[in-house]
Amino acid sequence: MNHIEFFKRFPTENDAIDFIVSTKYKNGYVCPKCGCVHHKIYHQRYNHRNLYCNNCKSEFSALTGTVFEHTHLDLRMWLFALNLVFIARKGISGLQLQRELGMKSYKGAFRMLNLIRRAMGTETHKGKKTKKSKRGRGTSKTPVVGVKERNSGKIHAVVALPNEKGQQLSGKQLLKVLNDVCKENTTVMTDQFSGYNILNNGVENTKKLIRIMIDHNVAYSLGNGIHTNGIESCWAVLKRGVYGIFHHLSVKYMQNYIDEFCFRLNNRDCKDGFDRLVGLCL
Repeated sequence: MNHIEFFKRFPTENDAIDFIVSTKYKNGYVCPKCGCVHHKIYHQRYNHRNLYCNNCKSEFSALTGTVFEHTHLDLRMWLFALNLVFIARKGISGLQLQRELGMKSYKGAFRMLNLIRRAMGTETHKGKKTKKSKRGRGTSKTPVVGVKERNSGKIHAVVALPNEKGQQLSGKQLLKVLNDVCKENTTVMTDQFSGYNILNNGVENTKKLIRIMIDHNVAYSLGNGIHTNGIESCWAVLKRGVYGIFHHLSVKYMQNYIDEFCFRLNNRDCKDGFDRLVGLCL
C-alpha cells in the first residue's frame, strides 16, 4: 500500500482506531466487568479507543493486550509505521522511521520497530554481543539457519545461538530446525557443510529426511532444480538490509530482524499482507 492509498484508507485518526477495533473484535467482545458478550461494537462517544458495555454502563480500553496498549501516539502513526516496515523490502532504520513520523525521540522509534518485529515472529532470542570476527564458518559470528519450502516459497529462519556446550551449528541444532518445519520423508537440499551429515544417521534422523548435497566448491546446481539458490537469494536480501540500512545487528535483537525479513518475504505477494501484520499486533 503506497502512501496515497494509505491516507485514502485512513484519512482520520478515528478511521485508524475503528479499523484496529473492528479487526481485533470482529467476533465480538466480552465486558471484563460483568461478562456480557457483545456482538456489536460500542464506542464511548468521546474516546474511540474505549469500548462501552451497555449492560453495566462501564467502559474499558479496546487496546488491552495489543502492541498499542500503552502508547501515547496516534494509532494512525502506528499503522503508517506498520505499512512502512511492510513495504520496505530491505527494511527501515529507526532513524528513518523517526524522520518519517516526525518523532522527537530515536528511542521511541526504535521501540516501535522492535515491537513490530516481535509481532512478526513468535519468539525472541537473547544473547551477548560478540567481538569483531573474521569471515566464514568457525568464527565468532552468529550464524542464522534458514529453510525455504520449494512449492510455497515460505521461509523459516532462526538465529543459531550456542548450546549448553558452547557449540553453534551442531548437527543436532540443524536437525531440530528441519524437524520443526519438515514433514516425514521430505527431500532436503543442503550445501556441503558437515553439520548436515546427521541426516545420514538413521537413528538421529527420525523423520527420514532425504538429503541431497550440493558441493558449492564444484557447482551451484546439479540440474533438474537441485540447488539452494532460493534460500541464498533470501540471504542476499537480508545482507543488503544489514549493509545498507542497519549496518550492524546486535545478537540481542537479531531474531527480531530475521523475523521481520521472513514475514516480509513470506507475504510479498499477499494483497492482505498489511492487514495480516496488523492482526499480529492485536
